[in-house]
Amino acid sequence: MLQSDIPPSKIIYLPKSVSTEKDEVTTHQSLVCIGANGSGKTRLGSWIENQSPDKERVHRISAHKSLVMPDSTTSTSIDQAKNNLLHGHPKPDFDKATLKYQGKPATHLVSDFDKLMVYLFSEESESNATFKTESNATNDKVKPPITKMDELKRVWEKIFPHRELVIGGKQILTKVKNPESSPYNSSEMSDGERVGFYLVGQCLATPKDGIIVIDEPELHLHKSVRVPLWSEIEKLRNDCVFIYLTHDVDFASAQEGATKIWLKSFDSQSWDWEVINPDQNLPEQLLLEVLGSRKPVVFVEGDNNSYDAPLYREILDRFLVIPVGSCSQVIQSVKALKANSQLHHLEIYGLVDRDRKGCIVDPENWTAS
Repeated sequence: MLQSDIPPSKIIYLPKSVSTEKDEVTTHQSLVCIGANGSGKTRLGSWIENQSPDKERVHRISAHKSLVMPDSTTSTSIDQAKNNLLHGHPKPDFDKATLKYQGKPATHLVSDFDKLMVYLFSEESESNATFKTESNATNDKVKPPITKMDELKRVWEKIFPHRELVIGGKQILTKVKNPESSPYNSSEMSDGERVGFYLVGQCLATPKDGIIVIDEPELHLHKSVRVPLWSEIEKLRNDCVFIYLTHDVDFASAQEGATKIWLKSFDSQSWDWEVINPDQNLPEQLLLEVLGSRKPVVFVEGDNNSYDAPLYREILDRFLVIPVGSCSQVIQSVKALKANSQLHHLEIYGLVDRDRKGCIVDPENWTAS
């Protein structure tokens, strides 16, 4: 990436406690918060949306959401449609936590696909009406607008190239990209196709220069489309900051250039987190996998396709078993992790096969046992 292509630095406030204590984190466009189950990711997202100093700019996409897509919709005032989608009420001065989340912002099942459709078609109608008015007022050719629906269709069809969206007056159909195929209701899309539509639409609805919080950005998406989809969305909304809350190591490590946060724990009153520092001696994916687990770590020989790894995981069920290749790679991995100051609290071991003789590699004692 050229230096001129890097967005300016932006400040995000993250809490240390549920009250007022918080710290500043600097990022260019995206922030990835990775942590094990129970580390407070969803509660953190709720705090950012409802209590942070930037809460007026925040739009959160919950992991607890319905993917029921309506077959048809209607349109209304664009302001009412947008407020209804973002705040749960046509007027923005109502309490979002009460109306949109029924008083339970961290656990309530959000069912707003219909509101998203109303917003998209309302914006489409208003843009087309403005275009008609401007065209009638001049003899010069007026360039047609690029609507939110146009942008959504372009990104969605790029990610799912075998499918096509057919936009009607108040209805969206889907068809296979084949001249002989027949369109069908978009409510019959696969979960991945529907969630792709939903995510692009929600991000397009976010106000300018907003903060988009995504809880479990990998949910319902195949590994082959997760990173390309979010990459396209970030390009589409390069004015916004994206905060991803995830436990998916592959997704987190693929976010190149993102600031990454390790969520250690949450005790209902305060979060324990820190910025992840790059380690030249450790692949980032390995570092994130270790940080995202609560178990002591044991490195073994082989890879995930070998017979050894599943056997070790069955026997050593109390450990996070990570195959890293050869005996020397096991030893180097143990040394590198023990030397990392962020991992000093972890139990780290290595297990190698030495001439049919088991050998537990402990960083303090390298003798066979």
